[in-house]
Amino acid sequence: MNRHKIKRVLISGLLSALLFSQGAWAGGHDSRHDLADWTVRLGAVGMVKPAYEGSSDYEFQVFPMIDAAWKNVFFNARRGLGAYVWDRDGLKIGLSLGWIFGRDEGDSPDLTGLGDLDGGLSALASAKWRLGDLSLGLRYESQATGESAGFQIHADAGYAIQIGRKILLRPSAKAAFSSDGYMEKHFGVSASQSDRSGLAAYDARAGLKSAGLGIMALYRIDRRWGIQTMASLERLMGDAADSPVTREENTYFLSLGFSYMF
Repeated sequence: MNRHKIKRVLISGLLSALLFSQGAWAGGHDSRHDLADWTVRLGAVGMVKPAYEGSSDYEFQVFPMIDAAWKNVFFNARRGLGAYVWDRDGLKIGLSLGWIFGRDEGDSPDLTGLGDLDGGLSALASAKWRLGDLSLGLRYESQATGESAGFQIHADAGYAIQIGRKILLRPSAKAAFSSDGYMEKHFGVSASQSDRSGLAAYDARAGLKSAGLGIMALYRIDRRWGIQTMASLERLMGDAADSPVTREENTYFLSLGFSYMF
């Protein structure tokens, strides 16, 4: 099955799951019970991150934090808008539509001559398996609109450590596999880009793109308010690390945010 057929299957499955959920909403249930099925968390997070993948320059950005769920339907920054099509025995399988941000040539002087990469809607399929405090995750993501840039498969493992009643720690490890299309768009240098940028022409192929370690800490101020911080170190691998676009193989991410649970 080619990439375009995979996108159509993911989007069709997501729409079916959302329609099923909306049908349940319209089925005449007590509205008080429906409201009880909602969970909503709002807040803001500040993040220090590389200007682009492989950059040695860093930038600070502030993002709104939105995490909402109703029964099997969810909406958040990481997975977009979607629904769980399977939720049993600790295993959750979801389909969703998200957004992939592009890359502007003006993001860094190191990108001069490489042109822009357009963002667009993404089709995602994810699975998460919880075994007590251990969680294992797998996520497929492919750009569905705009300039297609291949697909990525992300794998992660984390372990929850509760300290007292207010503090939760979650150390984790992650890795990302990227397709030919993604690697060529983000780390390859065509002949015309080489002429404009002065970088050597480079053909980036599919493979393990990166691996990293991180830790997240959550402090519960009270039943509603919480503070969350995260730190991670990621290392580019293979063709991504060897690309002339890459200025630093080892990159870090730091974030601090607060949220209110309704």
